[in-house]
Amino acid sequence: MRPVTGALLRALVLVVVVLLATGCGVQAQDRPEPVVTAAPPSTDASGDSRRDGPRLTLYLVRGADLAPVERPTSRVTAQSALELLVEGPTRAEARDGVRTALAPEVVGVEQQLADGLTTVSVSRGFTGLAGGNQLLAVAQVVWTLTELPTVTTVRFTVGGTLIEVPTDEGLTDRAVARDDYRSVAPIEEAPTGPTATDPAPAGPTATPAPGGATPTGRSPVPDR
Repeated sequence: MRPVTGALLRALVLVVVVLLATGCGVQAQDRPEPVVTAAPPSTDASGDSRRDGPRLTLYLVRGADLAPVERPTSRVTAQSALELLVEGPTRAEARDGVRTALAPEVVGVEQQLADGLTTVSVSRGFTGLAGGNQLLAVAQVVWTLTELPTVTTVRFTVGGTLIEVPTDEGLTDRAVARDDYRSVAPIEEAPTGPTATDPAPAGPTATPAPGGATPTGRSPVPDR
């Protein structure tokens, strides 16, 4: 058998390489073809999950009273309620006359106890809110937090020290509740009973009995 020379061996290797390259290459196309891909799976089969999920009632301000609004949330907690509260009204609500007395940086939950007492930490700027705005700001926090079933009363601190807050009856450093802010209660929840300035309801008018008899049916006793 004739030995394979170096030149012949190189030629054979070159032929094999060319054949492999031709067989494995991707053929060019005359025009592009669409690539069909599967649609991504839907992550929400029932629509907007936030819209269908839990909601929190917050208390903003309209005029000089509190105004309830709703917000979707993923967490029904005191901290979540405060975070949503300090965001203030939406543009649509603001056009409708809704505002807030709170500044965005003034509140945060410091402590929440099992008996329903929640401590809210505020900045020193909170104590500088003017007049009626401070009472409204405190009322917003108290009414919003006590909307939660786990909160019944609220107290306020600055740097861990209890501070006085305004109520309908004046300043106090005790824990406060909704009843301390009935003067700014939402219109639909404000007391509707008669006030001291309302006229007394008229009683039934007695109809004179025939023959001079009194309403009891007895004839009047003549003066002696």
